[in-house]
Amino acid sequence: MTEEVKRLRYAVADLIGENERLKTKINWLEEGIEGVVGLVYKHVDDISELYAEAERLNDLKEALK
Repeated sequence: MTEEVKRLRYAVADLIGENERLKTKINWLEEGIEGVVGLVYKHVDDISELYAEAERLNDLKEALK
């Protein structure tokens, strides 16, 4: 096997790993967004719960960078 083929195989393996990492991150982000949307629909009465979700939104923003 030539060196070029080896490099390509490693590159593909890296891309597969990155794809899996991104899928995990997307699932985490979707769960966070669902939580925030759920709060909006519930008309949050407890302000501390709202602040907790605001922190979670900040985490989501950081994850998107």
